Amino acid sequence: MVDEFGARIAKLRKARNLSQRALVDRAKALDPNLRLSHSALGSYERNSTVPRLAEAVALADVLDVSLDFLLRGEAYRTLPLKNLTDEQTQLLLDLSVYFRQQNSADREKRVWNPPKNRWRCLQS
Repeated sequence: MVDEFGARIAKLRKARNLSQRALVDRAKALDPNLRLSHSALGSYERNSTVPRLAEAVALADVLDVSLDFLLRGEAYRTLPLKNLTDEQTQLLLDLSVYFRQQNSADREKRVWNPPKNRWRCLQS
């Protein structure tokens, strides 16, 4: 898992057609105080060293993935909630509860009744 961390950074960077320097520049634009250079990024990609949390978070933000994905890979799914309203986030949480109930209770045929006040954004 951690062994694949560097390869995952390199793969994501290349998929976005970014050089190491460009990725570092974008990360530093988010936080100028990062201890990050293109040579440090190369060390991360070779699994020679691992970044501090602040650097890993900035890299994940620039690569538009969750920190969880960057660390663990595709085996763990996350849903980005960035730029969603509180109502939209709650709607997604409610839907995930519904889907889990459906998946675990197909035999029982449970009926899910969503809270009515959380669906206002869909009723407008």
